[in-house]
Amino acid sequence: MEIRHFITFRKVIEMGSFTQAAQHLGYTQSTVTSHIQALEEHLGAPLFNRMGRKVSLTDIGTKLLPFTQEILDTYGKIEGITSEGQEMRGELKIAAPESLTVYRLEPILREFRRKFPHVSIRLTNATCGDNKKAILNGHADLAFVMLPQMQHSDLIIHPLMDEPIVLVGNPDCSLTILDERYKNQKLNECLITNEKECSYRRIFEEYLREQRIAPASTMELWSIEAIKRCVMSGLGISYLPLMTVKSEIQEGTLKVIPCVGGFQQIFSQVAYHKNKWISPALKMFIEITLKNARDWSCAEIV
Repeated sequence: MEIRHFITFRKVIEMGSFTQAAQHLGYTQSTVTSHIQALEEHLGAPLFNRMGRKVSLTDIGTKLLPFTQEILDTYGKIEGITSEGQEMRGELKIAAPESLTVYRLEPILREFRRKFPHVSIRLTNATCGDNKKAILNGHADLAFVMLPQMQHSDLIIHPLMDEPIVLVGNPDCSLTILDERYKNQKLNECLITNEKECSYRRIFEEYLREQRIAPASTMELWSIEAIKRCVMSGLGISYLPLMTVKSEIQEGTLKVIPCVGGFQQIFSQVAYHKNKWISPALKMFIEITLKNARDWSCAEIV
């Protein structure tokens, strides 16, 4: 078994196929296959269930994954010995939801890139639940999430700030407040929202269920910007992080619709696995994140 075999094994898991793993690693597909076969022959068992172009881990593959992460973390430490005193290099794999990527991370990424231009950053956007899974299974070094306060025995978690979520409509929307008058009623407005796994969507839908309030219909879109444009055009209402709609509220193209009743708090948080080797690059990215987050405030987005 060689280090490159474990690198290939992890890349196949990340990409979900031998073909895409080969493209990202710069190998031929036959090379990727030979690397996996070398591991399988040594272990005496298959690592993947092969279903067409997509693959999934077998039980043995699942057991091998955490050891693979430990091996590659140790390999990274060894490489770091010879780079001390030199310009920082390497790769950071960061997972974040769209909202934090667009509205919070730009100053962090800009400062890090200015200070450490030779560190490659691979930023992926997914739901907060998927981002949490990514650090637990080793697919990401660091994850940003917007969730109720997280607690997990395997994670180091830094809360960044309470992120207010607001119901918004366009200025001509007839709905001015969502209160007890709407209990057991059906709204005339369409609820425009993002994917079902979104944390604040789940919280708002739970509020509607508790109040027995039903929107006229639901429209599911792929991005916050698309949602905002539809709401501004009068197609419906949406429940979004205040930071994503602050400019439109200030400009008067969106209005806040107050909701009577409590909601579970949502926090922006950054997390990494407790067993993760903190490379110099990851250490500096965390430090820059925490420093920038200290400048965030509710006053900034009111």
